Amino acid sequence: MPMWETKGAIIMALLHVGPVEFIYYWFHRALHHHFLYSRYHSHHHASIVTEPITAVIHPFVETLAYFLLFSIPMLIPIYMGYGSVLGVVLYLAYNDFINNMGRCNFELLPKWIFQRFPPVKYLMYTPSYHSLHHTKFRTNYSLAMPIYDYIFNTMDKSTDELYERTLIGTEETPDVVHLTHMTTLQSTYHLRVGIASVASRPSDNHVWYMWMIWPMACLSMVLAWVYGSSAFVVESLKLKKIMMQTWVIPRYNFQYSLIRERESINRLIEQAI
Repeated sequence: MPMWETKGAIIMALLHVGPVEFIYYWFHRALHHHFLYSRYHSHHHASIVTEPITAVIHPFVETLAYFLLFSIPMLIPIYMGYGSVLGVVLYLAYNDFINNMGRCNFELLPKWIFQRFPPVKYLMYTPSYHSLHHTKFRTNYSLAMPIYDYIFNTMDKSTDELYERTLIGTEETPDVVHLTHMTTLQSTYHLRVGIASVASRPSDNHVWYMWMIWPMACLSMVLAWVYGSSAFVVESLKLKKIMMQTWVIPRYNFQYSLIRERESINRLIEQAI
């Protein structure tokens, strides 16, 4: 296969918007029938409050069905002679990102995107959209494009309101804070929102595919260096009435040894304190 094929990418996108999203909608809706729900899909819905890992918690039969469904946009362009390596990689990355994003329980998409480009609301879901599916069960069945919920009248009426309220948020002051900083360039992927298999073995860097994510690791370092103007929360736990959080200073080990970085690092620490 060639590295890139524009026609194949277009075909892949159309196949996802059309057959994949449509079939997923009706398959997902069928899974909520009491017969299938009690035997299969209820396992996934045990997570009322979702996390990114919830995206891959399914019984084997469901996982197999999703695997076959998501292979359609990759296999058909290859069969037609328009497949490409980068097209397959980007489609897999898109699926992983969109599934994790929808279950992360905080909004990544700013409001202005939907205001300036209203059709986006039909082609891109939000975490608040999917959270309603896990709390109300009978609405918001679409995979990542709510267009079919609008067409078949299963869109939860409180979706937009919840999105607005989520953006405003509520300010909570933690009782306990663990202030730390990033270590190696690959430490980002040891977080729970990174790669699950890597996060489960934080002291083991000898994974064969780790070298493949070095470009992304370097990019995340540059972004943290340029835009990291304050500590950020990577984990928040609540034990009865006690809230505990882990805050990370957006600087890596090697940056602490740079004289020119000392002032900015001290400022970040003081600001966090």
